Amino acid sequence: MLSKLAHMNRRLPYSNSEWRSILRSLLREASYLPDPIARGACHNQIVQRFRRYYDEPRIDYMRLRELHKKARYNLSLFQRANEGYLQPLEKVLRTAYGRRGRRRRELLASMLVADVPQDSTMVEELLAGPGQFEEGWRPPGIINTLLASQNTNAAVLQLRSKRPVRRLEPPIPKTNAWGRKVPLVRRRNIRREWYNSVLNYLLPPLPPAELQVLEGLISGKVPWKPTKRRSRPPSPNTEHSKGGMIRTVLTAGPPKGETFRLYENGRPHRITRRLMCRLWRRISCIVPRLHRDDSTGKPRVTWDATRPRPTLALYAKEGSSRELFGNGEGSRKHILKVAAKR
Repeated sequence: MLSKLAHMNRRLPYSNSEWRSILRSLLREASYLPDPIARGACHNQIVQRFRRYYDEPRIDYMRLRELHKKARYNLSLFQRANEGYLQPLEKVLRTAYGRRGRRRRELLASMLVADVPQDSTMVEELLAGPGQFEEGWRPPGIINTLLASQNTNAAVLQLRSKRPVRRLEPPIPKTNAWGRKVPLVRRRNIRREWYNSVLNYLLPPLPPAELQVLEGLISGKVPWKPTKRRSRPPSPNTEHSKGGMIRTVLTAGPPKGETFRLYENGRPHRITRRLMCRLWRRISCIVPRLHRDDSTGKPRVTWDATRPRPTLALYAKEGSSRELFGNGEGSRKHILKVAAKR
């Protein structure tokens, strides 16, 4: 058995030409994505992942199978996203903007780096304080602020697939099942589990440059146009031949009329600016904006709305209050004139 496994490890299941073909196909489909941030982020992720495993000297047989399956899945995901399927396209956008996956963890780690002490006094206070998850340990302040704000956002609770973390502090009971005090090891493990669940649930803010691009795409300040795809070569039509008909009957069943089988997992949409604005707004409403409150000096979190809010006020010239709030037909005509200008 061991000799057979060793022989399988020596014989790679996939050739270099096949990996090269998958890499080119992934990069080609990534260049067709209708979002500028997604094109750059997906291209970098593909190249980094292939370089990482290319430099690794030894990879076992099962790991190669998993990597090949993951690469084929991502290729299918990009193809369906470029064809206009909404769920794959939104999934790619969430990955590119750091709402899920590895980029979300990277943005979260960069946000927590801001709490690193900058001078020797803060370093001494940190060393004199309790260790991580020990008695008296407190998570970074930005974690509790962002968690409390995220739990009050209805759009995040609706669009986020992760289970929400409602508790702002680790749920440490006073006594255990025997009525005794909870041991130190158990309390430390409870803090670690709570902190890991919070990091798995939080949505970090975007870098200012990418947030500016996202808001510009929604408002129209950043120009956008659909990407042009290279025309595919026509596939040979073998359905009318004898072998092609037999193959079609064996794989898809006997010929029938129009059905919804092709659209059971959704249907392709024509990628327009209106469609992309809907998806961009769904991404923007789950991106927190961190601000510094001038009065208290503490961080404040704001969120974007899912839909643009209607204007509830009209701007008028100074001194025209009598015409606006007066009685008579003149005030009504003036209000309609101001509303028409808006």
